[in-house]
Amino acid sequence: MTDMTSDQTPEWKKLEYLVVSIQKQLSPDASVQHNVMLDGIDSETKRQIDVLVEQNVGQYTIRIVIDCKDYSKPVDVKGIEEFQGLVQDVRAHKGALVCPSGFTKAALKRAKKLQIDLYRPVSTGKHKWQAKVTAPVLCDFRSSYMSFGIRCSAPKPLTLPQDFYNLSVQDEDGCVLGTALAAAQSKWDEGIFPSDPGEHEHVSIFGDTKVFIDNGYNDTIEVDLTVGLYVKQILYIGHLPIDDLSGLQDEHTGALVTNAFTTGGLNPEEVARTWKQVEDVDSLEFQPVFKLTGYDCYGVGT
Repeated sequence: MTDMTSDQTPEWKKLEYLVVSIQKQLSPDASVQHNVMLDGIDSETKRQIDVLVEQNVGQYTIRIVIDCKDYSKPVDVKGIEEFQGLVQDVRAHKGALVCPSGFTKAALKRAKKLQIDLYRPVSTGKHKWQAKVTAPVLCDFRSSYMSFGIRCSAPKPLTLPQDFYNLSVQDEDGCVLGTALAAAQSKWDEGIFPSDPGEHEHVSIFGDTKVFIDNGYNDTIEVDLTVGLYVKQILYIGHLPIDDLSGLQDEHTGALVTNAFTTGGLNPEEVARTWKQVEDVDSLEFQPVFKLTGYDCYGVGT
């Protein structure tokens, strides 16, 4: 939406523009109009509507009216009842009040009975009501420890060095596949290996491919190369800054209504240094908005 505000724009008008902008993001397919005059059916006079949202559903038009109150104090019961009269007069299907200063407890109760939605604007934009917003995030960091196994049943002699996992491996056509160590690390980095926390034994490194190594006597021998994985999990809880967000906080439920937001960057080292480590997810005092899972990579080939 084009910025319609200026230094000379009254604060209450800026609030209306902000709500229009938010509502257009929330209702991209609806008609969102500002400062509309509607006929009052009971009052038989024109009624001013701060924000009018209308959308066609089949042969019907759904009408929602939103009133913006830039009060220094919370809206009281009288404000709720006056707005309810407006909603009924213009025959709106839904009414919502937006006030950055909030609503009294009595107003909240009365609005709930009248089925009126109550909101505070939440926006990171540069204006009087600019909010600093963070999202609670659970970081799940996982790392793996590897042990290597080898099996051979071929009727040939076999001499193995202690670091046999560094031997060159080839398929039955003689194509070099790399080493067991490099292949295992690469599969972990690519997410092919199991990553659930705990132990994973006898995981095949090369799958169904028949593989061969030098047996120490200038000959190749078929072997089965496996890896044992121990996956360690460390959980951290913290708050991730939100760089860009426009929405409405529901005063009845506390939920934030928005269609998109942009987060700041996440530094794993900073998370490990400054965020709180979690032993039991069920014991968290608040629920994370989302969970991020990160894996330590070996960086093979980089």
